[in-house]
Amino acid sequence: MLTSLFATQWHALRLYRLSRRMDEAGHAGIAVVLLQLGKLLSGIELDHGAVIGEGTVFIHGNGIVIGPGSIIGSNCKIFHQVTIGTQDGTAYPVVGDDVVIYPGAKVIGDITIGNGAVIGANAVVTKNVGAGEIVAGNPAVVVGRSDPA
Repeated sequence: MLTSLFATQWHALRLYRLSRRMDEAGHAGIAVVLLQLGKLLSGIELDHGAVIGEGTVFIHGNGIVIGPGSIIGSNCKIFHQVTIGTQDGTAYPVVGDDVVIYPGAKVIGDITIGNGAVIGANAVVTKNVGAGEIVAGNPAVVVGRSDPA
């Protein structure tokens, strides 16, 4: 627990969750300040309009950007320099549960990433990824299946 106090990505997630509660309570100004504080502390840009499931963690959090309409499932692992956002300003990705997104990956547009999928480092994902699929490259293509163990 003590190491969590020094993990800036941990603080970014806590401030994000608090900002969502503040926004839902009608305190949008406080929500924005909390998100900006999280960004200042961690280098992670989260929008309180995004939905991030319980158990999801940011690993080496610097440079992560999560757009306002993005939905991220539970127990995901998201590494540094990942962007989850939109191409047109309106349609955002839906990321399932237990997904791993490695450093530098970009998940963009009105797409769905299935449960247990793995997005390789620096992959650019603009099309749906099925459950358990491993994708890599630019543009991302299926290179294998993850072990359900």
